[in-house]
Amino acid sequence: MLTKRFLCLSGLAVALSLCGGDLARADYNYATVIVVTSAPGATSITNTATGSTVVFGGTTVVLSNVSRGGFTVPGPNTIDIGDITVTTTTLSPAADTFVINYTDTFTLTNVPPPGNAAMGSFPLTGTLSLTGINTGSGVITNAYNPPTSASGPLGGIQFTGQTLNFASPTVNGASGSLGGLISSVSPIPEPTSLLMLGLGLCGVGLVRFRNTRARA
Repeated sequence: MLTKRFLCLSGLAVALSLCGGDLARADYNYATVIVVTSAPGATSITNTATGSTVVFGGTTVVLSNVSRGGFTVPGPNTIDIGDITVTTTTLSPAADTFVINYTDTFTLTNVPPPGNAAMGSFPLTGTLSLTGINTGSGVITNAYNPPTSASGPLGGIQFTGQTLNFASPTVNGASGSLGGLISSVSPIPEPTSLLMLGLGLCGVGLVRFRNTRARA
């Protein structure tokens, strides 16, 4: 009886381990491709393999693609999905005011273990607004268009991605960035793991049933 109980409990423990042992970790690589779709009034728009450049009056905006390998989740993991620099030769009191509409395609790759090697691409869109840009001042804001999140299975791993933040660049100074996060990572149980879990639970139930009958 003790041997049967031990085997049932061992099967249950193995099944639970297979279903939940990797709940705390997932490894990813990612890359982004930014394309400017419109910038009303712009002098020029150039999309290349490394990003996009928009010239409006004396102001130049460069949006650069980003790639990153080997980052590990659990929990929220803030990511940079596009770099932005703004330079200008426009002198005050003149100023450049315009908007840039863009698409940023985010490609996420699951790196096993856990799960399997798999890749998924998720396009997001947004609008950069540049107001009063000259060599002395300027305001730069960003708005993501809905949907601003995506979730689903990738290589057997359930993930959630979300665009959340924006770091404004400084005119003729430090670069800024588009940003988001990857979170809510958990493995999707395989059929074998679910079968073992079911057998383990049935075994424990059978042992308890026999013990109850024996005491009766």
